[in-house]
Amino acid sequence: MAAAAKRVLISTWCFPPVSGGTPVLLYELFRHFPREEIVAVHSIADPPTFNVPDLGVQRSMVVLFGNYKWTLRCMRRLPQAIIPVIRRRIIQLARKFGVRRIYAHFPNDCFVVAAWQAAETLGLPLTVYLDILWQESGVGKTAVAAKYEHRVLEAADQRFAITEFAVDYLQKKHDLKFELIPHVVDTTNLPAGLRPLPRDCPPVLHFSGGIYPKMNLDAMVRLAEAVSLAQVRPAIDLCTPGLPAPLADRGLTSRYLSRPEVMQVQSQSTVLYLPQAFHSDRQDMIRHNFPTKTMDYLCSGRPILVHSPADSYLTFLARREGFGLVVDRPDAQELAAAIDRLVTDSSLQQGLVARALEFARKRDGKKWAERLWIALSTGV
Repeated sequence: MAAAAKRVLISTWCFPPVSGGTPVLLYELFRHFPREEIVAVHSIADPPTFNVPDLGVQRSMVVLFGNYKWTLRCMRRLPQAIIPVIRRRIIQLARKFGVRRIYAHFPNDCFVVAAWQAAETLGLPLTVYLDILWQESGVGKTAVAAKYEHRVLEAADQRFAITEFAVDYLQKKHDLKFELIPHVVDTTNLPAGLRPLPRDCPPVLHFSGGIYPKMNLDAMVRLAEAVSLAQVRPAIDLCTPGLPAPLADRGLTSRYLSRPEVMQVQSQSTVLYLPQAFHSDRQDMIRHNFPTKTMDYLCSGRPILVHSPADSYLTFLARREGFGLVVDRPDAQELAAAIDRLVTDSSLQQGLVARALEFARKRDGKKWAERLWIALSTGV
């Protein structure tokens, strides 16, 4: 990718790569950018993560009083106190390194608002990327979102969203143009097709990622019920940092693995489970959201079981691209039947995996990074 010799300052809560949706997405995009052109202003991950490989770019971490806990607490509870600190840091570095454009990546109220204010002060063009909905998601302070969302987006000359549903929704909401930059993945080591498992291997249904009441907990509880109804009775393998009481009470256990370890486990599992909540007060977010773990699932070489509402983007995309068997009703018996089909039907497995790999190639990080870099290099 050719550099345009025009520096871009990135303002985001956590610079890649660490585990989790936003940092992984950022890493898969920005690792392809010309390193000498990037200046990053960021803070500490929540929870703090320090094993972060160096991408070779200019980085500046905002930490209040040298204390990570106070910094995270302030961002959650006192955003108006930390926004000026971030803004001053952005302005200082933008002037020092001759920055020509500012890029603000949500989700984090503080870094997006500070980036907008710095761009206004410096007279620089602003790019904003929402990788989830802002006000509707409840991420950060709702009052901050209500006050600033439209003002920030209106001031930007480039606006990106992460799903086609979100692009359409935000364009109608704000009467502003948005473009798509979707979840992406590294496709350099994709398998040739369905990864075979030993014939005597007992069936395992795998889930990785966080379990949250507003995002997927009811679908996880339904999985436990469905497994008890399924004829094949697979084991449930949960790779998650915390296990909510409704699952622990059913006798389920969990383990925490590194991302490379999780990907290895996924390639050896019978079925990968991809759920979203059916009963939540964040249905707008679920409707427009796309779980980041999907990208790893696509590259696993194993079939995916999608359990998500009928009107969700995940369900829409899984059906359009054919990368997963979809159960779009909150019905444990229907979910159990889908589990039985996926475990026993090798032809179905092969077809789902082939289409998953085909879709993964469409979301190759290098291709989408080039599109984003061209956008960031224009109008400056």
